[in-house]
Amino acid sequence: MSSTFLLVLHTTTIEFQKVLEAESTYYKLLREYWYEYNFLTPTWWMLLLLTIITPIIWWILLDKTKIFEVITYGLFLGTIATILDSIGTKMMLWTYPIRLSPYLFPQFYPYDIALVIIPYMFIYQWVTHTKRFIVVAILLAAFVSYVAEPFFQWTGAYQTITWKHIYSFVIYPLIAIFTKFVMIFLSKKSARNHP
Repeated sequence: MSSTFLLVLHTTTIEFQKVLEAESTYYKLLREYWYEYNFLTPTWWMLLLLTIITPIIWWILLDKTKIFEVITYGLFLGTIATILDSIGTKMMLWTYPIRLSPYLFPQFYPYDIALVIIPYMFIYQWVTHTKRFIVVAILLAAFVSYVAEPFFQWTGAYQTITWKHIYSFVIYPLIAIFTKFVMIFLSKKSARNHP
């Protein structure tokens, strides 16, 4: 191997080692912080109940004849929401001072499931007409952005840094509507391939 390549490899390894050390320190501090200030607090219990009760309610109200389609919609939507939540927290647009666990990513998993993914799955299940779906998706975004987010800020579970509620109000319905059109596209594609 050339000496230039070995020098670049050596430099990269040293810099990456510093990243690993910083991550190790961060996660150690996070675990200590979580145990001291999150675990078993009233907000922590609320997040735990939200994590347990919401999927149970979803299962009870789920139209089992549409289970595959609704779950597929939820998985698409959830993947997008999870990626965006991870990006937002890593970019320090918002943070979650109280977390269910220091090991969950995105950190506010209960919120994503209970207030974004499952409600939009219900809308997808119950509102089949596309124009009505868009209207209801926007109404749900207004509720989540201007009622749920401020409530979770008040509880201390969620904190905006540079993020504004208006951004959430725009992004939530865009994700839901985009996913709805993906499902329409996939349904048509499937129908063509299976006459």
